[in-house]
Amino acid sequence: MLLPVRITDTTLRDGVENFVLKELHQDDLTGLGKLLDRVGFYSIDCWGGSTFYAALTELQEDPWERLKRLRRAIRHTPLQMVVRGQMLVGFKPFHKEVVRKFLARAASLGIDIFRIYDQLNDLENMRLAISMAKELRKMVEATVLFSPNPAVSQQDYLRLAEDLISLGADAICFNDNLGIMTPDKVASLVTTYRWHFHQPLRLHLHDNHKKAVEAYLVGIRAGVERVDTLLGPLAWADGPPAVENLLASLEGTSYDPQVDKGALDTMAEYLQALKASRRYQETLPRKKEDTAEEGYVPVMLKEYIKETLRRRNARDRLMVACKEAHRVWGDLGFLPLKGRILEIIGDQAISNVQAGQRYKKLTEDMEDLIKGRYGPLYAIANEELRQLALNARQAERKHAWEGRLRQLPGLTQEEDILTYTLFPDEAQRFFHLRSKKQAAPPPAKTPAAAATPAPAARPAPAIPRGLSLTLKGEEIGARLEAIGPLRGNKQTLFVNIADMTEEIEVTLLSSSSGLPEYLITLHGETHHLKFKKVFPKEEEYTPIFLDINDQLEEFLIKHLDID
Repeated sequence: MLLPVRITDTTLRDGVENFVLKELHQDDLTGLGKLLDRVGFYSIDCWGGSTFYAALTELQEDPWERLKRLRRAIRHTPLQMVVRGQMLVGFKPFHKEVVRKFLARAASLGIDIFRIYDQLNDLENMRLAISMAKELRKMVEATVLFSPNPAVSQQDYLRLAEDLISLGADAICFNDNLGIMTPDKVASLVTTYRWHFHQPLRLHLHDNHKKAVEAYLVGIRAGVERVDTLLGPLAWADGPPAVENLLASLEGTSYDPQVDKGALDTMAEYLQALKASRRYQETLPRKKEDTAEEGYVPVMLKEYIKETLRRRNARDRLMVACKEAHRVWGDLGFLPLKGRILEIIGDQAISNVQAGQRYKKLTEDMEDLIKGRYGPLYAIANEELRQLALNARQAERKHAWEGRLRQLPGLTQEEDILTYTLFPDEAQRFFHLRSKKQAAPPPAKTPAAAATPAPAARPAPAIPRGLSLTLKGEEIGARLEAIGPLRGNKQTLFVNIADMTEEIEVTLLSSSSGLPEYLITLHGETHHLKFKKVFPKEEEYTPIFLDINDQLEEFLIKHLDID
């Protein structure tokens, strides 16, 4: 029996960071997207997580425009994004209104699968995002993060998976970004999961200890349906394994995913040429991490500490700061090192070293973390640390978790408003740079043009409502200009689509389903259109599924008020 595993490519989000997040510009995404679309991946994980912030700050590009370009390039493969629970793609929890508008906008621009996680595995911080994504009729992959915390058992991970399924998760993802899950642990976990749950299971394992492919193979044989990989030219030790390595192990088995290896070869050539054009210097291979060594600190945390000390001209304190980071991490119960948590631990370790005393002063984020402002901690091993946080100053300040939708004078685009809400300082700098690029002197008027009277403006038709239709990221404004004559049994309509008036002939067909069916003639071509499902209006969007020439398409309809 064939049981082909489904592979998700995560290169555009999880590939080698100093290339993917700093070198891949919008123009590169079109070529990459079209090639990725040919491979036959289950989905392409290409947006969300750190990519939003990196696009805004490192590349000085609009993250939303990058998503639009990806959707235009990738027409056949579902797009997937990472959502940090109620933190979305930011560093603090946001209000329900912001979560709803952000997810609705991402869905309307082409995201098909939302992978939702919380950096502390806090169910409450995932509940809202899962609920919103389900309202948008999108697939939810809820995520369980692994950590080296000895107080967390396999049953704890399975219990969290059960709770996420009860919230409506369509699939579960077990995520190990430290590469600490051995093949034996994966086999036991997957076997137990498959015994209790039928929802699809994904493994997202990083290759820090060169065991990810072996763990994938064990997991696949135990019942894992989906795995994450990178394209070989952009694979690195801190990311998932290369897809080529996994395919070599699955070839000829019943689990072979049957992807287009020729397209993969073309991708590899394209990426190598792209790296050469950017004069990209490959990083030197490093020795395999040893989690059992005394004072073990993952490379991601070590690199963060190293860069922070460099900015403070204190690189000579790296060794002692890393040892202190291990102690701080242990005091907090060896949390999953994901997102903001890694930075909080690194900053507190550096503060301890520079003060010459442990926890002489808690950083503001550390204080908030221990008080539960980011979510409840599973276990704090240092009771003194807990008391320090509880006794810390209680001065009032505007808390991050009260993040509501923010408006800046002059912003009219919904994407810009959301970007400013998430990252106000960074967004203002980006908007300033963008306006400077867009600014251009108006064309000089010639005497002849000045002497020619401007044509009288045609009054706009008094149409009270319009529609904004979004299909696979393409958003098109439409409004009815006029109703033309009947031609036999065909009704003529004049519709303004994207500022161009089109003549459309529509024939209503009899339907036994109760939902209308039409023949639509546009530019001499006739299309058969059938309504398959119309959902109730959700906020400003109404999901509608249409059968167009026997191909099902989903539209998100946004109602517009037109003066």
